[in-house]
Amino acid sequence: MHWRGSGGAGCPVDLCCPALSFRGRLTLFLLLIVGLPMIVVAVLAARTADDASRGKADARLFAGLETATQIYESEVARAEEVASRIGQAPELAAALRSGEAAAVRRAAASLASSHGAESLAIHSADGETLASAGTGAPFAAALLELEEDGRPAGSLTASVSPPGEFVREVERLTGRRAALYEVGQPAVTLRGGESVEIPEEDGADVVLGERELRMLTGDLPDGEGRRLALFGPRETGAFFVSSPAVAGLVALVFLVALLFVLNLRRQLSGQVATMLDAAKRIGAGDFSHKVPEIGGERDEMAGLAREFNRMSGQLSEQMEQLRAQQVEIDRSVRRIGEAFASGLDRDGLLEIVTDTAVSACNAEYGLIALSGREGAEVHSGVAVEGVEDAVLAAEARASRAGELAEVEHEGAFAVSAPLRRIGDPGHDLGVMTVARKGEPFAAAERDVFLYLIGQASSSIENVALHELVSEQAVTDELTGLANARAFRDAAQKEAARAERFGHPLSLILLDVDDFKKVNDTYGHLQGDEVLRRIGAILRSASRGIDEPARYGGEEFVMALPETDSQGAEELAERVRVRIEAEEIPFHDREGLLRITASIGVATLPDAAGDLQALLAAADVALYGAKRGGKNRVAVAPSRRGNGARGATSPAQDDGATAEGPARPRRS
Repeated sequence: MHWRGSGGAGCPVDLCCPALSFRGRLTLFLLLIVGLPMIVVAVLAARTADDASRGKADARLFAGLETATQIYESEVARAEEVASRIGQAPELAAALRSGEAAAVRRAAASLASSHGAESLAIHSADGETLASAGTGAPFAAALLELEEDGRPAGSLTASVSPPGEFVREVERLTGRRAALYEVGQPAVTLRGGESVEIPEEDGADVVLGERELRMLTGDLPDGEGRRLALFGPRETGAFFVSSPAVAGLVALVFLVALLFVLNLRRQLSGQVATMLDAAKRIGAGDFSHKVPEIGGERDEMAGLAREFNRMSGQLSEQMEQLRAQQVEIDRSVRRIGEAFASGLDRDGLLEIVTDTAVSACNAEYGLIALSGREGAEVHSGVAVEGVEDAVLAAEARASRAGELAEVEHEGAFAVSAPLRRIGDPGHDLGVMTVARKGEPFAAAERDVFLYLIGQASSSIENVALHELVSEQAVTDELTGLANARAFRDAAQKEAARAERFGHPLSLILLDVDDFKKVNDTYGHLQGDEVLRRIGAILRSASRGIDEPARYGGEEFVMALPETDSQGAEELAERVRVRIEAEEIPFHDREGLLRITASIGVATLPDAAGDLQALLAAADVALYGAKRGGKNRVAVAPSRRGNGARGATSPAQDDGATAEGPARPRRS
């Protein structure tokens, strides 16, 4: 080997020069293999420490932004309560009825002061601002629609805390500096007057005074472009996330390695030519020749010679051990195959089967291709040139013949066999194939392959049966919707989630009008078709997070997470209209069947405090719709004294409500 620097004669680095001894070359080599990796490790460790510091700081700032969002939502909730109380105040209603601007302004000032509103604005029905009161601009505000005798009478906007108080509360709870700004601002100003330029990317290092801090920003859920910036220190917290400490540790390890290299260089001596000759003989396969042991008992080269001699004696023993290990591998493969038969993870099972078949058969590439309902395809290894064509040919031949097939194509060999369906040999599950270049598969390898084929077939059928049973346990067979048991489980989770995060949860309960008459007049087959059509309508009307289900008989139910009473009523009305417009052909006669449905709507927490009460409220509303003439939507009344939503008739699509106080809605 020649390591030369460019430059011709007189090169200072010439490792073939006789002036540089074997000891010198060995020393240089050891320094290179120790020094270069240590330098790389030092750089990577320092960078990892720096990234870890930034990551911990960003994680804490992200948690702070989550806390800020919760504080903001709490302020909005307080504003909604204040807006609701102001909206129900008699003096405000009297001022609005009078139509006098001065009266409205006096009422606004009095109500803002008495209810603790930071800012209050009264608007007319056409959006004109009639009066405003308070000491600040609206922040975390709530919008309340006002009604008079069931007609819009205007609206009011109220907030209870200024931005500065919100920032102070965020800083108190998070322990981090905070500032509000709007999208497009070039810089953000903190309390105290410090100004920091907003970086282009989120999660960046900024300089505040003489300190280097991490900055993370997030949107406030107000829809007005406000953002919050949090500032926190770079985290240290441990020895191994400190760049100087890591550098010192790496330097210490390098020093120890250097001392070891120097000590090793001093210990190496002696008979390189003799050992080289011995190495050549061993390389040629002559393990019977003894290497001369020149040197004392403590001589390293003499010890190396003894190891050479011992290695020759151990080779024959190792060959026997290899044969025994092959037997053990075969046994292990069979044990793995037995484990396959009890597995229920199809994808994981197919990967294990394919990898095991490739390993056990000394193949380069493996493939399992399933057909039918369980259709899947799993590969193992790399299909080099020629192997893929051999695999395709073997698969085709095995599928046609229904038995093991072996194919040779341009030096590539492939073995394929069908995966049998137990008890139904005429319908195979798919095929499994292994392939390699160079030599055909031996008989023992084909036997192992066939064994794995049998175990894989059994396992795949077990998985399919498990999935079918699981699906039937939660699905209504007639409509394809979730059954009542599955719906209750899902609704319980959504109710708990709604309570935890303060989100509304609405429930739609639907009953087919005069369904017994359909069954009695046209038969149960026609009734089943009616239920299937309604199931399809509910499925198409639902979002991904909604939970439509057949509740029993001709009753259907749908849970609507994060949907208030008005949104649920609108969806229920759309469903009612679609059902009324549906034309269902008779299965045994000419003509079309038209049906209608009555629907009850209830919302958590307005109409009920838990899921059981919510179901009961929706049921009461449903039977209210029935008593009101059927083919209509009725909404359960609110527990908060806001009145009850009336039943909506087919001609009443505008969502009119019975007279009652206005409901606050978030702006």
